[in-house]
Amino acid sequence: MNKKVLIPLALSAALLGLFFLTRYGLPQFYTPEWAARRVFWGCALIIVLPSVFGKYRFSIAAFAGYPLGLVLGELLGGFQADVPPKYLHYGWLIFLIVFAAACVLGAFLQYRSHKTQRS
Repeated sequence: MNKKVLIPLALSAALLGLFFLTRYGLPQFYTPEWAARRVFWGCALIIVLPSVFGKYRFSIAAFAGYPLGLVLGELLGGFQADVPPKYLHYGWLIFLIVFAAACVLGAFLQYRSHKTQRS
C-alpha cells in the first residue's frame, strides 16, 4: 500500500481507538476523559490533516504528544488541597501544553527534514 494512504489511515485508526479507550474505557480518570470530550476532534484534525499532505514527521510527533500529554496531565495535574480554596485538577492544562510542545517539535522536525532535502 502507498505511504500517502497508509500513514493517514494508521493514524486515524490509532486515534479512533484512543478516543474510545479514553472516552468510554477510562471514565474514572479526569484528563483522558476531559480531552476526549472537549478537544479530541480538533487534535485529531491537527494530527491527521498534515499527514494527508505528506507532513509525516509533524503528524507522528503530534500523535506522540497526545497520549504523552494525557499521561503526564493525569499524573501531575491532580493538585488537591485540604484547606480552602481547593484547587482544581490541572491535567487539562498540562495536556494542552504537552500537545502544543509536540506540535512545535513536529513542525521543527518537518522543517528541518525539508531543509536538508533541498541542500
